[in-house]
Amino acid sequence: MRKRLISVALILLIILGVGLAGKQYYRFVSEMIYQESTAHLTEIYHQANQNLGNLVANNWSTLRMWVPYLQDAHSDAQVEAFVRTMKAEKSFTDFYFISRNGEYRTVNGKSGYLDLKKHLSAVILGGESAVVSSVVPNQPEIIVFVIPIDRGVYQGFTYEAIAISFNNSDLVSALEITAFDGLSSTYAVYPDGRVLVNNTNGALGDVYNFLGMLRNRSDMGEADIARLQEAFLSGGSGVTTFNLNGEHYYLTYESAHFENWTVLGVVPTSVVNASMNQLQTSTLAVAAALALALLAVLMGYLWRRYRASLQRKDTELLYREELFSLLSSNVDDIFIMLDANGLTVDYLSPNIERLVGIPLEEARANIHAVDRLVEGQDTSLILDHLGDIQPGEQAEWDREYVHQKTRKARWFHVIAMCREIQGTKRYVIVLSDRTKERKNARALEDAVMAAQSANKAKSTFLSSMSHDIRTPMNAIIGFTTLAVANADNPEKVRDYLANILSSGNHLLSLINDILDMSRIESGKMLLKSEAFDLPELLSSINSICYSQAESKSVEFECIVDPMLEDKYVGDAMRLQQVLINILGNAIKFTGEGGKVTFSASLRRKIKNHAQLRFIINDTGIGMAQEFLPHLFEPFSQESSGTTALYGGTGLGLS
Repeated sequence: MRKRLISVALILLIILGVGLAGKQYYRFVSEMIYQESTAHLTEIYHQANQNLGNLVANNWSTLRMWVPYLQDAHSDAQVEAFVRTMKAEKSFTDFYFISRNGEYRTVNGKSGYLDLKKHLSAVILGGESAVVSSVVPNQPEIIVFVIPIDRGVYQGFTYEAIAISFNNSDLVSALEITAFDGLSSTYAVYPDGRVLVNNTNGALGDVYNFLGMLRNRSDMGEADIARLQEAFLSGGSGVTTFNLNGEHYYLTYESAHFENWTVLGVVPTSVVNASMNQLQTSTLAVAAALALALLAVLMGYLWRRYRASLQRKDTELLYREELFSLLSSNVDDIFIMLDANGLTVDYLSPNIERLVGIPLEEARANIHAVDRLVEGQDTSLILDHLGDIQPGEQAEWDREYVHQKTRKARWFHVIAMCREIQGTKRYVIVLSDRTKERKNARALEDAVMAAQSANKAKSTFLSSMSHDIRTPMNAIIGFTTLAVANADNPEKVRDYLANILSSGNHLLSLINDILDMSRIESGKMLLKSEAFDLPELLSSINSICYSQAESKSVEFECIVDPMLEDKYVGDAMRLQQVLINILGNAIKFTGEGGKVTFSASLRRKIKNHAQLRFIINDTGIGMAQEFLPHLFEPFSQESSGTTALYGGTGLGLS
């Protein structure tokens, strides 16, 4: 009974809340409509105001452009011709020469007094331009644009200002508004409300004084009209509303920023708000429908929840028994219990966030959050395996997952079981963290592999080291044998000893290279920059390689470009090492009766820098085009047959 009362109270609170929200929303939409409409109106009538201002500024500019023509004219006839041409072009009503006291004369011979009111002294004495509403005898009211100029004389008439005039109706187009299908009106008024220019649709009738019209025919009070007149006087701007003959209108006003004119815009609110009102009605209808639908869904949900509450109690007891049974036979890691229909969560152990970085509430709301644990191309997910498991069965697998907060890899052993409880199929999933065991096993594997790699590297190093040492050792042994055999010939012995010394130095450099191998592979090898004797270097290389070639019955030819200098600066030891290694391979892989040619030449010389070219040709077995990318790989040879036939491990060339 208590739960029923709580449910009814909750429904009543929701209904009250929806009603208050709807009322607040209606106020919000109404205020938004007013703000949007007034902003729209202000922008449109501001454009009309700018058009009027541009018209005034253009007329003043036009008059200033005419001044040089009037002052430079050689006769009154030229002045008259110029004025008539401009009148036909600009369509003004008349052109005036104005004296200091306000009298005027036209090129048609008319003269009189032009009432410029207080603007006359400002123009003549203050040097200001002006636009004034004025009258001349037997003509409608006109708008006069006047500018001061230096004193001039026309037909004996002394003038200090010139002006052009337009009928008020000629300026109507500047205030034309097309945004409201011809249902808007625009006025230019004095601060006291007198209308200077009007562009009206006639809905307000003939308006001679706008403030007087509001006072006599609208619902605006005297205080509101007074505030409006004060805004006209101070050059203010704004938007207000008024009722006239049962119609509600927006009134926007803005100073024209010249003289003391104000531009007014009047348009029915029904025209401006038409689309917004339709939007408001549609939105309120949709909101009401959604509120009713939400209420219906809530009531249905509460009813279903009430009916399911008794059944849930029995189910919870069975779940607990099953869960504690599983806990007794499995490790205490992550436990998940799911309803097979939709995979909704019945139970989830709270340690899920600590072990895999997924918040407990997020996983409870949507168990598919665990899909994020799998990254990369392998999309084998936890939930993918459940559909194949039948009641009474279970599946196990090991899987690497990514902790969602630390972004570190973790390894889990997953057990998924299916149970049928009160006719409903449920899944029980246990995720057992095996990260520590996996790391220990991997560390042991890495240690074994490192030991094996070190042992293999040691064997490779010892077996391949002999290849590069053999070449200078053969030379040393060969020249030593020759020296012993020719002990009675001091010249030959000296030459042999020199070759032995050169080969010994090369052997020493090879030993140094072997000891520095780690430094070479780490990119820390430094090349020397010191002076050396090139002929001596080439002679040493020739001596070492010649003896090797001679022992194999291979012809060896050394060609030296006479353009080469004797002294160069560089790393002679590295250069000798490179050349001897390549020449040694050329001799090694050239059969008996073959030929090896070594040439050294000057390719290019720029100032104190030289580029030397060394070419080694041989008639040996060569190498396939496909093997060229492997030239710099240590211990690599083109085929296993090469090693068997010629020996070596491929260290020298790389």
